[in-house]
Amino acid sequence: MRCNVRIEGGHVIVETKVVGRPTELVERQLTLPSGAMTLGMLLAELVRVEVDGYTRRRADDRVLRVLTPADLARGLTAGRVASGGRTVPAAPPLAEAVERALTAFADGLYFVFLDGVPLDDLDAPVSPAPESRLLLVRLVALAGG
Repeated sequence: MRCNVRIEGGHVIVETKVVGRPTELVERQLTLPSGAMTLGMLLAELVRVEVDGYTRRRADDRVLRVLTPADLARGLTAGRVASGGRTVPAAPPLAEAVERALTAFADGLYFVFLDGVPLDDLDAPVSPAPESRLLLVRLVALAGG
């Protein structure tokens, strides 16, 4: 997975792309808390937004809905047509999700770059500027390795 973060007008634009999948780049807007921030705090905020989004999508998936022709076209393009009414597991508690993300970073399962510079200390202060780009690169284990 690649995740680029760009700040525009007080907001952060989060762009995500799963490497190796034929999907377009997805942008999400994220407002960062004001004040000093560490890399760990930034990652925790990204996790919070993702857990909140997952919880909302999970609630939507439980409702059976009528599909419009546009819904069907999007589903066919994506390779999956879903009308809801399915059970999706709950997200872990936020504190657990944050702890997992920070542990995964500490274990080297993904790397973080700010404006092309690698960040390796969760306690280091980060100051993304309006033109900054934050890149998260998740490593994938190779078979047999």
